[in-house]
Amino acid sequence: MRLEPEQEAILRGERGRGMAKAMETLVVYGNAFGARRLVPIRSGHLAGTFGILSYKGYYSILEQLVAEGVKFKVPTTVNPRPGQKLNLLNRVLFSHQSQLEANLASLGVTPNYSCVCYEQANVPGRGDVLAWAESSAVQFANSVLGARTNRNSILIDICSAVTGLTPEFGYLLDEHRRGQVLVRLDIERMDAAALGFIIGRRVVDKVPVIEHRDFSWIDLKNMGGAMAAAGAVALFHVEGLTPEAPDLKSAFDGEPPAAISVSQKDLDAMRIKDPDQSDLVVFGCPQMTLEEAFQLAQRFTGAKVKKPTMFCLIPDAKKRFGATDLCNTVRRAGVWVTDCCPAAALAARVGKRRVLTSSAKCLCYLAGTVYGTVDDCLQACGAAS
Repeated sequence: MRLEPEQEAILRGERGRGMAKAMETLVVYGNAFGARRLVPIRSGHLAGTFGILSYKGYYSILEQLVAEGVKFKVPTTVNPRPGQKLNLLNRVLFSHQSQLEANLASLGVTPNYSCVCYEQANVPGRGDVLAWAESSAVQFANSVLGARTNRNSILIDICSAVTGLTPEFGYLLDEHRRGQVLVRLDIERMDAAALGFIIGRRVVDKVPVIEHRDFSWIDLKNMGGAMAAAGAVALFHVEGLTPEAPDLKSAFDGEPPAAISVSQKDLDAMRIKDPDQSDLVVFGCPQMTLEEAFQLAQRFTGAKVKKPTMFCLIPDAKKRFGATDLCNTVRRAGVWVTDCCPAAALAARVGKRRVLTSSAKCLCYLAGTVYGTVDDCLQACGAAS
């Protein structure tokens, strides 16, 4: 890899040992993927926000950077909190949460604490080069906003944020952003999250191009998050909807090299047959936007939940939702309104409580989870479906 003089100086340790480690890590990372240079980024997004006991190496590196006075070079947001205060077990499991957040604050993080950073706190433009972790955020930035980022890991995200650089390879380059698999749809009742799960399982890490459908912003968020979790999709296109797919020929730069079909039968097969055979209902993974909360809250008017029910919102959306009558409606119904990550908060739950969710991302990450449509979940918790 060819480095600029300033980058060489950082690598030699002229800006401290922590920065030298960060630069060395990026160089090794880039060389592994054949990158020829490091390029500047517009923003970062961090995935390492759970203060788990075992993350000793991660904490050590953060503490070294803080001790040396290092600051993030670009605006950098962070993933959700893990629900440390939910119960005693979580308070023990995430006992390093306060110190972790203090170190991130010292480095200069934007404390949005959301996997949906692109909703407000960290909104890139088309063509912007980023160094984001969090697979659901990566796919949205690449696919819906037309920005460019690879699917980076914990610590790689830190290294890029403090240097303002990322290796140039993968989805930063035009040749890797072209469609590879056409997805044909034979669907009457769309369930975007289920569709994303199926596509992720079938294409794994290829770039799917979905036949035209008027997906909403919320659909794209939940579908993309499911693709990224069920497979390793970091970029998808929708014909006539997403910015790099005005038509199929443009999306593929020619003819599709492969195709798959997804039917209504495929979507329906994902649903649990009896939604009432669940102990807990979870909405929001990726976290719910304010619009999603408003849409769902109306279904709880005059209702009382039959089992514990969670609304997991973006923190800023939770704050704004909390000031509305609709929030009072869902709280009177018995819904717990929170801004934590449900996959982390419920990971260590006591007993064999079965979780029902309309999030195909949560289905992938949280053991003991079953899937239902939004209406299935509303029926199970006692709201109007």
